[in-house]
Amino acid sequence: MPWYRRPWCEYTFANGSAIMTHSFYKCRSCHQEFRPPIGGYYFVGEAPIAEPLAPSELLAILTRPAWCKDCNHICLVEDILPVRTFEAAYGAARKGQAVQYPIDTSWCEAPEMAAKVKPYLLWRMSRKLSARALCCGGRNYQFLDVAQPLLMHEGCEHGYIEPLFQIGSYCGPGPGVRSAADIPVHDTEGELRAYLKWYKQEDDTWTIEPASYPPATLDD
Repeated sequence: MPWYRRPWCEYTFANGSAIMTHSFYKCRSCHQEFRPPIGGYYFVGEAPIAEPLAPSELLAILTRPAWCKDCNHICLVEDILPVRTFEAAYGAARKGQAVQYPIDTSWCEAPEMAAKVKPYLLWRMSRKLSARALCCGGRNYQFLDVAQPLLMHEGCEHGYIEPLFQIGSYCGPGPGVRSAADIPVHDTEGELRAYLKWYKQEDDTWTIEPASYPPATLDD
C-alpha cells in the first residue's frame, strides 16, 4: 500500500517513514488526554468482502473528529459533502488542477489527478445514508472541529476538547507487518465489516478478521 492515514494528519508511507501532526485531543478543564481511533477504509471491491484482500479494493474514509454522545469518547465521523462538491473536484482534476478534497492531489502528476478523485465521486454518487460515527455506527455526535459548547465527560463536569499538535518521524515497517494492524474496514454505507490484520508483502494483500457493530440497544 502506498500510504495510509491515521487521525487526523499522520501519514505512513510504503517504506515505513512517517510524518505526524495533530495526534491527540485534550480537555481544557480537567486536562484529560484522548487518543482518537485510527481511520479506516471503505470496501469497494466485489461483494462479499473476503481475503486475500487487495489494496485496490479499499478507499480511505473521509473523516472529521467528533465527540460521540453514546460512547462518551472521541470518535471519527464520516465527512460526506454534497455530490456537487465531488463533481467539481473531479472536473478540476481532469483539467490538471490540484484539489484538497476529497483527496489531496497536489503531490500527483496532472494525468493522475482524475484517477485519484474518480473513486470518491463514484462512491459519493452511490451513497444513500447520512454520515455515521465510526466508533458505533450511530449519529448522536458533536463535531470537534467547529466552535463547540462545553462538553461533559466521565470525571469532568464541563470542558472544551481541543486538538494538540505533535510533529515527529518514524522509520520502520508499515502496519500489519510486525503486529496486527487492526484497521477497520466498512462497507460503502459506513457499516463495519472487518479489520485489516496482517499485510502480506510478497503478494500485496491483507488478511482480515470479520467484524460488525454491536446491535443497538433501546432505552427502557
